[in-house]
Amino acid sequence: MVMESIYLIGFMGAGKTEVGKQLSEKLNIPVIDMDAEIVKQEEQEITEIFAQYGEAHFRTIESNILKELQDKQAIVTTGGGVILKDENRTFLNTTGRTIFLHCEPDVIAERLKGDTTRPLLIEKNITDIAEMYKGRLPLYKECANIVIDTTTLTIDQVVNKIVDSINE
Repeated sequence: MVMESIYLIGFMGAGKTEVGKQLSEKLNIPVIDMDAEIVKQEEQEITEIFAQYGEAHFRTIESNILKELQDKQAIVTTGGGVILKDENRTFLNTTGRTIFLHCEPDVIAERLKGDTTRPLLIEKNITDIAEMYKGRLPLYKECANIVIDTTTLTIDQVVNKIVDSINE
């Protein structure tokens, strides 16, 4: 049986990376973290890429990495903005199962308080985060085969919900 790739999408702080790691262990499928792949390929931290080349350049790299993962049959944890490009949404819709990890903006703000590794959140308050999330929400939904609200769930609970959804 050939397993299709599983893409975890959602806003920064929704839990994609941690859920991906545990889901990988549970399903015995490799996990690929797109942000880690970008850092490895570019030999620069994401904050440095943003500072030196800007967001548009970063999004191009992100799209290229996504395409490289097409036949990997893995759990892919994406960056929160991967859905901003039409070509990426089309790719996600046609090459695997996409799971949107939804999390309420106030909880995201709390989870990411003091995190300096996310260039788009530097000097942002809860209102800014909520606005950014609201703007992306329709794009996440457009790509999602499954939506799981992670706002009040533990990582284990999210992983179990994903496994149950996949097995349905």
